[in-house]
Amino acid sequence: MKQFGLVLLAAASVAANAVRDEKLFSVFQIVKFNNDVCTTTSGGLGTCYTESECTTLGGSKSGNCAAGFGVCCEAKVDSCANTVSVAKMNNTVIESAGYPSDIATGTAASTCDDTASTGTTRMLTYVIQKSSSDIVQYRLDFDDFVIDSPTAGSCANSTLAITGVDAVTSKVLPTNLCGDLTGHHMYLSVKDQTGNTTLTITLNSLGTQKWKIRVSQFDSTQTDFLAPRGCLQYYSESTGIIKSMNFMGTTGEALTDHMYTVCIKQRDDMCDVTMTAATFDLGGTSGSCTTTDDKVVLGVDTFCGATFGTSGTYNWAYSGSYMMGVMTGADNTAMKTGFSIAYLLLPC
Repeated sequence: MKQFGLVLLAAASVAANAVRDEKLFSVFQIVKFNNDVCTTTSGGLGTCYTESECTTLGGSKSGNCAAGFGVCCEAKVDSCANTVSVAKMNNTVIESAGYPSDIATGTAASTCDDTASTGTTRMLTYVIQKSSSDIVQYRLDFDDFVIDSPTAGSCANSTLAITGVDAVTSKVLPTNLCGDLTGHHMYLSVKDQTGNTTLTITLNSLGTQKWKIRVSQFDSTQTDFLAPRGCLQYYSESTGIIKSMNFMGTTGEALTDHMYTVCIKQRDDMCDVTMTAATFDLGGTSGSCTTTDDKVVLGVDTFCGATFGTSGTYNWAYSGSYMMGVMTGADNTAMKTGFSIAYLLLPC
């Protein structure tokens, strides 16, 4: 979020004029700096605020910024209570209790026996608040996220649910999320959302689950960072790797009931996109994809089954935008593993 920190400084008294009688006066300066992203002493990300602003917002000082006039403010949530309000600050990090250890061994199990538990089920809810009324998008970065694996693609053992987003995100946001989401990210549109956004993680039991989720907030003026409306994932680099959720090579399972859009940022000097699939293992039969099959849609071309492009390579001709549709069917009893596709933007 683009805001400013203000610091009032009193300069040393100086002589008004060497020729005149020495008359001293105080000079005051206001130092103004952006609330930019900064690096904490531990190597993580924080936001540059004045020290008093950092305290008021619920963060803690972790190094300096703005030439020493500001502090790198770190907001971290690692409670295992039933419901936790996330600090009303950009770049807040949500961690499971005891992280980086898993949730069972990193903290006493009794700490996580919250009042919302039913039997052995644990429900942990994180409430995200806008840092200003002009916030239009959140970005969730799953720096580390491992909960129980799905069963035939269905998150019956544990799940991540996200609510409190506007209608644009609601249409593409998967309700079936679990397993290993490490390295993934999501953009949540909250432009028309007046209430808070919640992340709810439900676990059947405490075990080897752990998570570290970074929450970035963007206002309407930060056009370089905003994802196009309707894009759940947005890649801004000229090269990268796009993976299906819970992709774990040969050991993961593609999650069911997904329908979302992956977008690649357009650049004036780039046109076509070359794509190479290291793994492409979806339901359906290549060349005859049906409406209920797993599929990846690139422009006018649709891929399902085990074939992507020609020998795993596809040249995606420029058609005005880079929007990749991802859809998975209602079951994955065949234990399809999903996809891992590298992309590279090509000069015009």
